[in-house]
Amino acid sequence: MNSDDFDAVEAGRRLGHDLHRLSAIAPQAGWPQAVREGFTAATAGQGARPRHDDRFVRKWLQLRLGALARGRAVAPDVTVELLRRLDVSHCPVTRQPLTHATRLGSDASVDRLNNDGAYAASNLAMLSARVNRAKGTRGFAEVWALSQRADAAHGLAPGEWLRLAVLMLGPAHADRPLDVPALPLCAPLPPTSVRTALQQLQRLLTLNAGQAASRNRLLRGLLPACGSAVAEARLRLLADAVHMGLKRLAPDEPCWDVWLQPGLMAALAAWRDALGDGAWARVAWTAGQIAGGHPVNRRELDPWRLATRGYLPRAGAVGGTLAAGR
Repeated sequence: MNSDDFDAVEAGRRLGHDLHRLSAIAPQAGWPQAVREGFTAATAGQGARPRHDDRFVRKWLQLRLGALARGRAVAPDVTVELLRRLDVSHCPVTRQPLTHATRLGSDASVDRLNNDGAYAASNLAMLSARVNRAKGTRGFAEVWALSQRADAAHGLAPGEWLRLAVLMLGPAHADRPLDVPALPLCAPLPPTSVRTALQQLQRLLTLNAGQAASRNRLLRGLLPACGSAVAEARLRLLADAVHMGLKRLAPDEPCWDVWLQPGLMAALAAWRDALGDGAWARVAWTAGQIAGGHPVNRRELDPWRLATRGYLPRAGAVGGTLAAGR
């Protein structure tokens, strides 16, 4: 075995072991050889297999087998527990309820937000299968362009393409954070995905500006980082504008749509323009501290395998399918 084959073969064997240990799935003829080897090895000395599958375990096994079949890398931080964290009741793009194992377009699907990256916790979201298919291999620039059309395209309306672009923005620019457009934060971000500093601030304002007490607490945290009276005044105006915008939303309208209201993005840009580079760095750091986040460095992006566009260091893919067998 050469070093180029090692990752894929070992990943397959580990997956085969987990398929036996964690699921009631019967071995499949279409599995890659390495997966079959791991499954067979796990049968020796093992007790009874689970009688019922946990849907998050099944999703984790499906994700890994699908990635292996395409030669895609799966980072160690992609776990069953991560999938539980990513789970949502509604697709953040279509805003429709998610279903499970119905084979419909509404079924929940775990997708990479940056198609040039591997399956990694900071590059994943739970979307509907319909959105996953519409996104396909499209990158951020193409998704953003589709959001600017006047009519629907590839099964999604312009507003849905915009929400998808919002989700993709941080991961798509993870390795070039200074070249990032400002978008209205009209969709909830996955809890573990990369987000831009501006998105972090938009999120904090959305979640805290609705009530005067929480708005004022947020301002007390951010104002000292502004560095000038002008920037402080513009931040207060922005927080007040978000506060009033949230009050104008209809009862069934998500809070994230506040950024689609006229004037909100302009107020955000006016505040950003009043900050010098040093003040902006302080504000971004402070926002991260308030939100419990941290800057992403290049070492943390290593599991994304951006140099190989998210592929395992092996030429070609290994075919295989995952099917239930009870």
